[in-house]
Amino acid sequence: MLKFWRKSKVQNELPEVLGITIGRAVTVDSISVKLLPQDSLIEVPQLTFSIVAQGHCDLGEQSHLHRFYPDDDAVLLQIQGGDGVTDERVDEIMLWSYYDVQYPSTDHQWREIHRSICQKTFSLSSPQGDVLFERAWFDSSDQPEEPMQYWESVSEDRAGKSGRRIFQSAMLFARELSDGKDEMLLVNMEEVEGTNERSVAFMLGRSLSQHELHI
Repeated sequence: MLKFWRKSKVQNELPEVLGITIGRAVTVDSISVKLLPQDSLIEVPQLTFSIVAQGHCDLGEQSHLHRFYPDDDAVLLQIQGGDGVTDERVDEIMLWSYYDVQYPSTDHQWREIHRSICQKTFSLSSPQGDVLFERAWFDSSDQPEEPMQYWESVSEDRAGKSGRRIFQSAMLFARELSDGKDEMLLVNMEEVEGTNERSVAFMLGRSLSQHELHI
């Protein structure tokens, strides 16, 4: 188990996860990016970025997501583990690259995207043609499955003052690359609380180890 939480001195202050929080700079090891195989669709335009916002999702069953939004909105750093207060475990570190963001203008378009991510496979359009991903969640089922749904609280203030709450419907897909490792596709349907804002983010990700991050 990795120990990573530093308890906040101020109540409600956002936790530091592996030393990462708002206002910190994070560098991804260059080797981990250079070794991406040619058939990967992931793009990481820069290796060092500053964290400007921090999100938290309670997935239930003592599982939590901690998301770190850089000043470069092309990537997202995500750590899954405990709640950051009483549970100190780290289960997974992911670096996500935004492949596309869509803004459906009609309810019909929104429902069609929802329907598509319930299926066993998902086809992602690329300059090289359509790329097929298989569902990683509910992978033992051949039937349509509803996406995972959860709230994310996002703050741009280190003190953890109120920010935005985003309702998310998400499905995870994967495909094996030429190096034998999986490239993940997370399709995230996002609805901002109290507004009519909604969007769909298509993110490509690879897992990282702790030593591949430098704070």
